[in-house]
Amino acid sequence: MNADNILILIVAGTVFLFLMGIYKMFFERTVQARERVQEVITSPTGRVQGVGLSMRPHDDVVLKRRKRPDEDETFMDRIETDLERANMAIRVNEFILMCVGTAVVGFLFVMFILGQHPVVAVLAGGAALFLPVAMLNIKIWLRMGKAAAQFADILDALISCFKTGFGFNRAIQTIADNFDDPWGTEFGKIAAEMNLGANQETVLYNLSRRIPSPDVDLFVTALLIQKETGGNMAELLGNLSHTIRERYKLKRKVSAISAQGKLSAGIVTCVPFFLMGLIYLFLPDPVTKFVINPIGIIILIAAGVWMAIGICVLFKIVQIEV
Repeated sequence: MNADNILILIVAGTVFLFLMGIYKMFFERTVQARERVQEVITSPTGRVQGVGLSMRPHDDVVLKRRKRPDEDETFMDRIETDLERANMAIRVNEFILMCVGTAVVGFLFVMFILGQHPVVAVLAGGAALFLPVAMLNIKIWLRMGKAAAQFADILDALISCFKTGFGFNRAIQTIADNFDDPWGTEFGKIAAEMNLGANQETVLYNLSRRIPSPDVDLFVTALLIQKETGGNMAELLGNLSHTIRERYKLKRKVSAISAQGKLSAGIVTCVPFFLMGLIYLFLPDPVTKFVINPIGIIILIAAGVWMAIGICVLFKIVQIEV
């Protein structure tokens, strides 16, 4: 089999994966939603043990079963949780197809468009494989940061609802209707879960899973304790809001103080990759020979391991928990 036939097979596989991803993302959504709703309706227990719903306007409603707290998460479960945290309306298999597609496209681009050595093309494809993962983590980081900044305002809105005389369900729905993502989306999921029969403990646990924050954990714990012992909900949330505001203010101060150290760590991390790219730009042949040489590959692997250890230690030093 010559190189042209291999190229044809790779291109055909790429087109197939791309079309399959388009089908699953746009055309299979309604069928999946109907099947999952039917599973919930015909459930022997008649209750939903934690489900997640996409509450954005004009989106198809998709039910996602959540694992219980005492069950271990698998790799696929962690990906599903990350997709929920990023509020990406795609399934795990679609995300994996996206990763495979970017890897194949990166390999083909470097191999046949840039005309590089197959080993370099494989390395480029491996790097492209993690591009969707990097984008997912960036989106999670931005969304979680926005959620942390707005959480005290959400608590103040809940306090106003409780002082007005609203119940828990009505207050949750009010927040869902009057706030944008992330909290409008998350409280919309809580309201939908409770409408489908999930209890308060389950929906609060699902919230803490989707928004991994100490402030949210404190909020969930306070609500569960208040449910068992009783008390003034507005006063409880008022004290919690004050604590969270002061904690967030302290966190911003610490972040400003440690900004120089984080910048230095980022520069030190990027320097080796920048130098490698610069050398390859002006002297591609020696770099290519070094990369395809077995001894060079061993050296690169060893250097990569030690760099990863050094980067972890460096960022651990400049990361100050509040």
